[in-house]
Amino acid sequence: MFLKFFALYLHRIYISIVMSQKQMIVEHAAKMFMQQGIKAVRMDDIARELTISKRTLYEIFHDKEELLYLAILHYTMQSRERRIESIATIDNDLEVMIFNLREMINQAPMISRVRRNLKRFYPNVYDRLEADAQRQSLEDMRGWIKKCVAKGYFTKTADCEFVARVLFDSVQGIKVFDREDMHNSLEMISLMSYSLVIFIRGLCTVEGIKIIDECFDKYFGNIPSPDTLSAE
Repeated sequence: MFLKFFALYLHRIYISIVMSQKQMIVEHAAKMFMQQGIKAVRMDDIARELTISKRTLYEIFHDKEELLYLAILHYTMQSRERRIESIATIDNDLEVMIFNLREMINQAPMISRVRRNLKRFYPNVYDRLEADAQRQSLEDMRGWIKKCVAKGYFTKTADCEFVARVLFDSVQGIKVFDREDMHNSLEMISLMSYSLVIFIRGLCTVEGIKIIDECFDKYFGNIPSPDTLSAE
């Protein structure tokens, strides 16, 4: 009986060590993929960086696609958790919504590059991550809109599903366009960001408009205006 319990105890320790090692690898691989590019980083590179054998890496992860999926998912979840921490001190739901949309726009250049390379080189991983991201983003946006209607920031006639889809498509549009021409890219971000704020403002009650106007410079003030860019 003692040997049975001891064996179970050792098994649990082993599982704990393996899981800790797996999480450590995922976290480190996420940094490497985001900094160096998903195509440039090989399994050999990850094993060498972590001073583990390639065999151990393949024992924990079936292939690069499995590790890549978990690493990008980890990066996405970390970004979302940071946003949640940042909004802890914000006391109204409309500002929470504006803050989150602005953070999504801030991350657009990096996310655009990752999505483009995933779609080209790892389409299976791209499809899995896109399904996860779309579901979570739409769920978040529906939640923000419902809260804004309930708090009186948006008119009661606002169609939650339609508004969520417009916001989602707008943020997706900022993520997917080509960024090789930086001036055109910046102009596109500027135009879409301003259009997004104007659309949201159109949904607002008097109280909501006041919050939007107070938040605009705070969260969108560092985006050059379309007129400024056109004059350059």
